[in-house]
Amino acid sequence: MTTAGDADFEALLKPAKLSKLQSNGTLQKIRKNLRLNIYWGALVCLLYVFIICRYPLWQVQGALVIVLAFSLWAIYSAWAEYKKIGPDISDSNSLLDELKRHQRSLQNWIAVQKRVALFIYPISAAGGFMLGGFIGSGKPVAVFMSKPIVLIALVVVTVILVPLCHLLAKWMFKLSFGKCLDKLGQNIQALEAEK
Repeated sequence: MTTAGDADFEALLKPAKLSKLQSNGTLQKIRKNLRLNIYWGALVCLLYVFIICRYPLWQVQGALVIVLAFSLWAIYSAWAEYKKIGPDISDSNSLLDELKRHQRSLQNWIAVQKRVALFIYPISAAGGFMLGGFIGSGKPVAVFMSKPIVLIALVVVTVILVPLCHLLAKWMFKLSFGKCLDKLGQNIQALEAEK
């Protein structure tokens, strides 16, 4: 004869319930957000490839190839980070050690992404500026870029866009991973308090 407690336990063990519980875990949310990061990165890369093929301007293509290479590296690094967070906790380390390892790894990944991107933003801004100038003026890049006022505008645009892009990236990382890192930190503190 089964009791109400047994029925509740059996209902909890059903596959749908188990997968729902696992998806609420902090590490699983981080994995999900990394997966989303990879998908969006792939879409952006496809957009770069389209622009490179659509506009045969060597200056724009050169800039976008560099930005595309960065984006592919970012996707690869996100995939590597995703693979580090396996579905199971390693039994060779304690839960506390595993959580700390994942926290450090994710924080390092985010920091590297933001630092490397600072070198890419000016190239991206210049490529976008040249493409916009070509589309807007209908003149070859070398022609409209030969005017001193255009070069000054390029510098101003780059000086404005680089910090804005950096702030946007910080906000996006905070939006994607901030709550998860906070929760991971809370879990670590709780486990350390139990020691």
